[in-house]
Amino acid sequence: MGIGSDQFQLPVHSSSSSNSAVLGDHVKNWLYALRDGNAAKLALVQAELAMSTPPDPNQLVAQFSEPQGHLTWKSINVAGVYPQSDTTVDSFVSVDVEGNGPGGATKGIMVWHFVTLPQQQGRLLSLELVSFRASAM
Repeated sequence: MGIGSDQFQLPVHSSSSSNSAVLGDHVKNWLYALRDGNAAKLALVQAELAMSTPPDPNQLVAQFSEPQGHLTWKSINVAGVYPQSDTTVDSFVSVDVEGNGPGGATKGIMVWHFVTLPQQQGRLLSLELVSFRASAM
């Protein structure tokens, strides 16, 4: 997806190569803004959401970013990309994170669900945190 030297790889597989390219850019921009703790960029990306109550960028950054959430993002993995009959694309992305505490490292997994509209340059229609839990590893 043209991430270059970034440590994370976001391979997206779908029935259309144009869907994967458009989906990847918007989802990638949102995820990287969250990881980096950039609430302003999150707000700009979320401005296109069709949700009545989009998530608060400042709250997301405080809870899940590396600088403010005190988490280290270890990997970003695309769990699945599903084109729908209404021309939207549902995608699920898992993020492995780690936080250090007095008892050592604590590992966790976040799973995000994104709905995008490839015909409008990958416009984000909605997003939600599906799960945030401790990792068994």
